[in-house]
Amino acid sequence: METTVEDISTTKKRLKIEIPSAVIREEYNSSLNNVKMKAKIPGFRPGKIPNNLIEKKFGDNIRADIIDRLVPQYYSKALKDADLVPVTMPTLEDTLEIKKDQPLSFSLTVEVRPKISDLTYTELKVEEIPVQVDDHEVDETLKRLRDDRAVVSVVDRPVQEDDLIIIDYTKLDPAENKELSSGTDQLMNLGNNLVPKGILDELIGKQKGDVIEINIPAFDASGQTGELIQEEDKGNRIRITIKEIKEKILPEIDDDFAKELGQDTLISLKEKIREGILNAKNANAAKQQKSKLLATIVDSHDFDIPESLLEKELQTLMINEKASIEQAKGAFENKDEDVSSKEASDTELMEKLKPTAVQNVKSMILLDMIAEKEHVSVSEEELKSRILLLAQQFQSTPETIINLFVTKDGSLDNLKNNIKDEKVLDLLLSKAETIKGE
Repeated sequence: METTVEDISTTKKRLKIEIPSAVIREEYNSSLNNVKMKAKIPGFRPGKIPNNLIEKKFGDNIRADIIDRLVPQYYSKALKDADLVPVTMPTLEDTLEIKKDQPLSFSLTVEVRPKISDLTYTELKVEEIPVQVDDHEVDETLKRLRDDRAVVSVVDRPVQEDDLIIIDYTKLDPAENKELSSGTDQLMNLGNNLVPKGILDELIGKQKGDVIEINIPAFDASGQTGELIQEEDKGNRIRITIKEIKEKILPEIDDDFAKELGQDTLISLKEKIREGILNAKNANAAKQQKSKLLATIVDSHDFDIPESLLEKELQTLMINEKASIEQAKGAFENKDEDVSSKEASDTELMEKLKPTAVQNVKSMILLDMIAEKEHVSVSEEELKSRILLLAQQFQSTPETIINLFVTKDGSLDNLKNNIKDEKVLDLLLSKAETIKGE
């Protein structure tokens, strides 16, 4: 085999490959004989059909079969010989035509992973991130656990601050007294800090059957809103009818409460909570350290990245960014936006996201290279364990998780790559020197 590699750029190559005539002849004769033994043509016994008839009837299939087998085989060998790692499928530049006694020559273009001669990722330094758990964090967690186990009871008394109330409501345009929206038998949790203070103050002390009608107040700095009250409602009026009042009866935080949660005593429950918070903080600190280490490695290696990987990452970032903008009722909410304005917005957004996309692609390439150098891989058992963990987290089945990834990505390769990247980042952190911050 003769192969020539032409540099179109540092990340794009043209491979010119020639498969020798002897190989073509051998493959052609072999394929022809195989077809000859299986073919059925009236008037001839199997295996006795003249070659010219086989070639006339099945020649195109024989040649196509040879191309399907030999081209990928010699392409893979050419990549290996040239020490190239493709990042896209190759593009064939020629029309392939096999002739029995002639070599087969063809050219392909392919984007490849850049080569980095001096890959450096050891002897790095990372700042220690001190972690501690305060008593108030444990107490807040205990309060949330107690709130989750509260018993709700209907009461016949005025509304208090932490009650749950069932209401009917109507939103009104104050200028025209026009009904904007309404709801019946809506649950309003007065203790979750989502009800604007102006409305909460009006509800406190009211009885079942009372009706209040007030201007919807401005929101405080926290910007907290609920499904019932949205920020665009400010200035309108709302009429609320109280239909039922419920109070939450909270359990005592004692040893019996701890036993309900699988611990023998309240002290052991607090220690378990403290341990959980500490583990979460340590995991978050490690995540920050690994992110800084990766940024350091990216900054210390200057190389070109394949255009196709950059375009793919940019598209992903743009889709995610647009979804966030739409969810936040931002720039892309206007349905009447003209095409030119939308194109301009897309261009601006792409320019804004491009530096992040470049960093992400460089990170991906460097993590792949380090994985290869350190022989980091993902076993089938590790993949199964991650799928089981995701199934537990999302209260689903492993089959559903697998289907989600296959539907989204076409395979489980992205999940495997994520696990591999995590293992490489763990390795980087284990090799780094931890230093105390200033």
